[in-house]
Amino acid sequence: MRSLLVLLCSPLLAAAAMWTAFAACLDAPVESGPSLARLVVAWDPLACGAPHRIVVELADEAGVSVSASEPCNLGGVTVDVAHFGTYRGRIYAWAPDDPMRSVAPIDVVIDQPIVRWPVATPP
Repeated sequence: MRSLLVLLCSPLLAAAAMWTAFAACLDAPVESGPSLARLVVAWDPLACGAPHRIVVELADEAGVSVSASEPCNLGGVTVDVAHFGTYRGRIYAWAPDDPMRSVAPIDVVIDQPIVRWPVATPP
């Protein structure tokens, strides 16, 4: 009778120990990443012309800057920002061995986790 009781209880005890260890791993708080929000800048990739990159540079009110660039023919660039708020900066076209062109100042308010911002294609 004891061997039957040990035979029936041992899988239950092993399962209880496994689920306890598993729950302890899941109970740990998830660390927040450095990015709270994302600005998605989009343009018409068919209007790009000669190969070049589009650069978006942003700075928050404290002066912390972020930037990102992508080839124009992709049609968009994503900039990860650390917090909600107002960002100022510029968007421009750039190619190797050429100066910046089509420089335009931008003011963006990030008030949602993902903000989509369509722009005219910088030539």
